Amino acid sequence: MRSGVKLALITVVAAALAGLCSSTSFATSSHSPRDTADARREALIAQLQSLRGPHAQARDQLLAAERQLVVAQARLTAARSRLTGLNTALLSLSRHIADDEHVLTTARGQLAALVRSTYEVAGSDGFAAAILSSGSFNEVVDRYRGAEHVTDQVGRLQDTVRSREGSLLQERRDLESRFAEAQSLEDQLSQDDNRMIALVAERDIAFQAIDGPQRRLAKEIAELDQPIIPPTTGLLGNAGCGNHFAFGQCTYYVATRRCVPWFGNAHEWLSRAAAYGFPTGRAPRVGAIAVWRPGQAGASPAGHVGLVEAVGPGDGLPSGTFKVSEMNWGGWDRVDYRIVDDEAVMGFVYARD
Repeated sequence: MRSGVKLALITVVAAALAGLCSSTSFATSSHSPRDTADARREALIAQLQSLRGPHAQARDQLLAAERQLVVAQARLTAARSRLTGLNTALLSLSRHIADDEHVLTTARGQLAALVRSTYEVAGSDGFAAAILSSGSFNEVVDRYRGAEHVTDQVGRLQDTVRSREGSLLQERRDLESRFAEAQSLEDQLSQDDNRMIALVAERDIAFQAIDGPQRRLAKEIAELDQPIIPPTTGLLGNAGCGNHFAFGQCTYYVATRRCVPWFGNAHEWLSRAAAYGFPTGRAPRVGAIAVWRPGQAGASPAGHVGLVEAVGPGDGLPSGTFKVSEMNWGGWDRVDYRIVDDEAVMGFVYARD
């Protein structure tokens, strides 16, 4: 009886141990580091995708505010330029009026002298006085004609003085009116400029509040991806550069395949690479980075980059074409391949010697 109990007890313990081992083995196999990393990556991608809409909206609002600021500043610059021109014209006219005051004062003196002369020669008894003081009839006629001529000069000079004074005063009133309008417009545009600067700052804060977490998520995803990315021996290498580009973008994909130590949008990569000592050129080479201009051949406003996989003629490609692998051409976080004409891109980034 005791031996039977012992045997039953041993059987139960063995079964329990077997079940425990089986359970432990299952848990280990279903929660391997790779599975944990994949699960974490999926969770991070879900978080990143949830930020895409607000991020794009905040970016669009920031860009719109920056464009409005550029327009406002251009209008303000034009208004200030016009105001400066009007101010210069007003100062010039003021100097001109001051100069003319001397001429007008002199003219008034001449006018007074002519009036006195006319009164003395052609007054109510001027003709009789001319006859009595003249030595001959011809002298009398000459004096009378001279008096008429002086009278005409008096009238013309008086008209000229009055016309000149009226013209200068009207020109000054018009110029002062335009200056006041320009001053008012400049004040309004200055206020608009200040508001737009504040709006851009506000939009930038909102954008950074979303862009910061998105970059951190993309960086963590890149760090998770790094151990599973196969080492490459392409022309540009991959050692020690990391990946500081937004996850799922064309720049991010190329930076997982090649060493990209610089920053910036895709269309800036040629100049940025050259600044880091990477040679650039117009001919495709296997392993080189192809760079598109903004809006060129279907590229986005930020440009586009891809990796040259094969160059024609060869590998089934015609001459003058190359095969490129790229991300975010056919969809976000999606890699595709296509054949591209050599002239369809802005240029290529090659390996450093």
